[in-house]
Amino acid sequence: MSLMRYLYSRVADQMLEKLADMKMVKAPMAVDNYSFLKFMGIAEKAKNGKPLSEPLGSTVDFKDFQELMFMPALFPVPDGTELDKKIIIGKKAKKPLALPVPFMIAAMAYGASVSKQVKLALAKASTAVGTAVNSGETGFLAEEREIARHYIVQYNRAGWGNAPEELKQADMIEIKMGQGASAGDGFVMNHEVIGEELRTHLQLEKGQDAVMPTRFPDINTKDDLKRKVEELRQLTDGVPIAVKIAAGNIEADLEILVAAGVDAVVLDGAQGETAGSPEIIINNFGIPSLYALVRAVAFLEAKGVKDDVSLIMTGGFRDAADILKAMALGADAVYLGYPVDIAAAYTQFNRLPLGASPTDLYLYEGKHTDLFDVEEGAQCAGNFLKALAEEIDIALRCLGKTSLQELCKDDLTAMTEEMAKITGVKLAYAVQPLQTV
Repeated sequence: MSLMRYLYSRVADQMLEKLADMKMVKAPMAVDNYSFLKFMGIAEKAKNGKPLSEPLGSTVDFKDFQELMFMPALFPVPDGTELDKKIIIGKKAKKPLALPVPFMIAAMAYGASVSKQVKLALAKASTAVGTAVNSGETGFLAEEREIARHYIVQYNRAGWGNAPEELKQADMIEIKMGQGASAGDGFVMNHEVIGEELRTHLQLEKGQDAVMPTRFPDINTKDDLKRKVEELRQLTDGVPIAVKIAAGNIEADLEILVAAGVDAVVLDGAQGETAGSPEIIINNFGIPSLYALVRAVAFLEAKGVKDDVSLIMTGGFRDAADILKAMALGADAVYLGYPVDIAAAYTQFNRLPLGASPTDLYLYEGKHTDLFDVEEGAQCAGNFLKALAEEIDIALRCLGKTSLQELCKDDLTAMTEEMAKITGVKLAYAVQPLQTV
């Protein structure tokens, strides 16, 4: 026997002996619910002794819109027919927000989430299709307002970018009570990661941390909320006043919002994304967007206010199909976040050094935000939004509809009995009696 064959035989024998020992082969990731992410989360907490914080959204595989299918019309819309994709948010407001498409760019805050370069790129992209962009919870950003055709300012618990003269420039105000990926939790940005420009924007002293409290100092009861809604309505001369909540006690929460006189509700499902939130919140709090949507629509219809209070859904929406299915179930508009980020950045990821995270390119605390090109990002994100608008046209034609307002549950069919029960949509198949042998 040659030396190499002998060595190979010895190694093979040792490997087989090791493989026969379950202590060697049964790795933690093979145990139920011990995914690689779960395993590394334990390691991170063991290393730092702090709660695990993560970017992006939940890793739980929530039920979404994929088990719903559209039913094509026998007679599609003829070629050349004009299609109406317009929506109006806050129909009863003095200055309702009219948009040419049913989607908007979600709240992604300068500093607390993305870099200023990304904010400006997304504002340019929103203008390319005529839709609105949300300031996020660091509030009004002058450069963003200059670019955006329609600008939504988030009224936040820290008061950042919420001076009266700033709020007066908004096309809609969104009072942020909660968020899908962080519920109602606050956060602290350490002063060491806050650059001079952001420090000036947040009006912080040098060495001062940026603190987002868990509550508004002056909104602690439903009466307080009602007063705040009216105060903001008067201040802005009648732009729509929305309240953003995490999907939780949906009916009870909506009861309070309707009583407060809101023009719109932003309902953030459990799939909502974040630049960084505690893992325990991301994966264990909230109700998935699909479930939340169905319950919210049922409540608003039962209260007789569905046509008065606009329902804006957010959290886990990825494409035109998701948007249209949500609208068929009763949503009035949809916010898109993470997909627009991907669209803005994807052509630039190859600039990152080997081993860098994609988030290093677009999140404020990323290590390589200087590599992000605003114009290229704006072009790509704008292209993505234009493609969504064209896909909506295609879908409407195939459904035999000339307007988004014609969409309804009857345009959908459920692929599973569970989905039919969740949504009230007709089942795609007839249940047959079981045959015995």
